[in-house]
Amino acid sequence: MPSCMGEDKSSIVLKNISITGSQEKMLAALTESIIPKTKNFIGANDLKSHEFLLTMIDDCTSPDDQKKFVDGLEAFDKLSHDRFGQLFTGYTAEQKRELLQAIESKKDVSEEAIKFYGTVKRYTVQSFTSSKDYLT
Repeated sequence: MPSCMGEDKSSIVLKNISITGSQEKMLAALTESIIPKTKNFIGANDLKSHEFLLTMIDDCTSPDDQKKFVDGLEAFDKLSHDRFGQLFTGYTAEQKRELLQAIESKKDVSEEAIKFYGTVKRYTVQSFTSSKDYLT
């Protein structure tokens, strides 16, 4: 019966960090904003880059870095809500672009959110550039 109650669980099993399903959706939207799908080529969501990112954080980083990632995720959620009064997943493409440009320019953004975004971007690019589709 509890499984029918609509728990907000992540679809990926993680051993060392814990995220909600809403946070996973936000990560998927963020990675797709970093490398969007185009008419001629795949995007980050096609590669499930957010799952690669979470696996790398969970398996390959220190407990301290894992904590910083989760803290940064919460800071990013707060930042996105403070900017436009809603979560990142509800943003328009223009709002997403505007927020990411503010982070890139480090303009009125917390250090935690900047580091979080940098980590997400690095692993998204790594996932993309190591994919079969990109390499061929």
